[in-house]
Amino acid sequence: MSAKLGSIWAGVSNWMDGSLFFRALVWVFDFVKRLCGGSFIAGFFVGDDAHQEQKLKGSIFAKAADKLLNGLPKPFVSPEEWPRWLSNLCRGSFAINTVADGADVPIPQPGANAGFNSLLQWALFALPSLGLLMVVFAAPLLPTMALAGALVIVLVFALLSRRFVVDNQAVFLLVFIGLNIFIGFISLTPGSSIRVAALISVFMSSLLLVVACCKTRRSVDFMFFAFLMGAACTGVWGFYQWVAGYGSGIWLDQELFAGQSRVSSTFGNPNVFGTYLLLAIPLAGACVIYAKKPFYKLCAMGITGLLVVNLLLTLSRGCYLSLALAAGVFVLIIEKRLIVAFIPALLALPFVLPATVVARLVSIVNLQDTSTEFRLFIWQGSLRILGDFWMIGLGQGIEAYNVVYPYYAFAAIVSPHTHNLFMQVFVELGIVGLVVFIGVLACFFRVMANFLRRSTNFGDKVIAAAMVAAVIGFLFQGIFDYVFYNYRVQLVFYIFLGLGIAFAISRGQARDNADETNLLDPRPNFTEGDVS
Repeated sequence: MSAKLGSIWAGVSNWMDGSLFFRALVWVFDFVKRLCGGSFIAGFFVGDDAHQEQKLKGSIFAKAADKLLNGLPKPFVSPEEWPRWLSNLCRGSFAINTVADGADVPIPQPGANAGFNSLLQWALFALPSLGLLMVVFAAPLLPTMALAGALVIVLVFALLSRRFVVDNQAVFLLVFIGLNIFIGFISLTPGSSIRVAALISVFMSSLLLVVACCKTRRSVDFMFFAFLMGAACTGVWGFYQWVAGYGSGIWLDQELFAGQSRVSSTFGNPNVFGTYLLLAIPLAGACVIYAKKPFYKLCAMGITGLLVVNLLLTLSRGCYLSLALAAGVFVLIIEKRLIVAFIPALLALPFVLPATVVARLVSIVNLQDTSTEFRLFIWQGSLRILGDFWMIGLGQGIEAYNVVYPYYAFAAIVSPHTHNLFMQVFVELGIVGLVVFIGVLACFFRVMANFLRRSTNFGDKVIAAAMVAAVIGFLFQGIFDYVFYNYRVQLVFYIFLGLGIAFAISRGQARDNADETNLLDPRPNFTEGDVS
């Protein structure tokens, strides 16, 4: 089978190598690559890590971050021994042993003198990892404040038991958290903005928590598993809404799409659900290749198909375009020659997609569509706000925005936000907040770019490329909508960034430990540059 695939791919490669169009496309990509090679901005993304570590050692901000995250005593450590009967009982349970090992809190060895204190000590040490595992699974399912309360508990115990990674990402994120809290106090509506700032600061800290708790390859894979199980639950509920006729058409122009409805699953809004799926679908699809065992591959395929169907049922035009962009980015990262096949496949989609989906896509350029016109007026009004509040912003939340927006609105349009992620950050936090937020994103892309540049494992590259593509698709959707309006999506986004960074770090360490096992056992069928 492998030899047959290799011969087919060799034939396709020979055909593409002889294609004038393909050679021109490769020349363009190579030119851009050479152009970026001497760029300071590009150098930030793929620069030497050792040089960055040296800069961090002398950084006041990095020292302050280390003091904040790792300055407290770490009294909670995993005991070496447990009561003999309890250790043997837990080790004999497949479920308990799998969860404990997957969360990187293995059951201690049996000891003759170990008592109840050792059990309590293990529970306190294990709480951050197990609590985070629950939050990753439940993020799209539980109410916002329940997730926030759980994260606060997890964060407190993590500060008392884990060593946090202090890198550029951590520094930028802590600066962003500090800036959010500061702007909350000087907001036009400090009462509401402070509450919003506190909530999103807790949610942003999930990035640091994931990296601190997922230090091994297996623990990262287990978090992937929890993430996809939560996504599958939203997919099942969304599909049930469609089958049972519980979808809603209130987000549609009823003159253009009368009688049609959209599913929103657990998010209450189809656009928000579609935005969440932009992160879940690429990761689920990548796990089809990343997983070796047939059962895991079939599960990943089923989840991917279910989530794609749900995305179609959201009728979210921006999410359709964003997923297509993410797919294109993934192809360019993994094998740019496949772009030749990707382009005609993209052009063929209107002939295979349902008519309702095609009609929604076509309506993007129809300015008579009220939702398109609605956004254009909101952007114009928001740009007028920035003319006066570009320095420090208005403050976070709907109340701060609605205090000012009516004085700048066009056509008396009422809106709780700008319908654009970057514009909303700019409006709320000013120019400094926007720059720091972009810095947080840049640090993520830097870590992933360096990993992709150095990794030789095809399965690992697929996961990393899918996560990069997912974030790019998510941010592209942010051009058309304020994707952080739903705080649970904001939590999922920072968890996703943390998973990507933890994956890159753990896989970089795993190269020096070839005997390490993996929950999904991702041993690729193809080595780099070889399909035979």
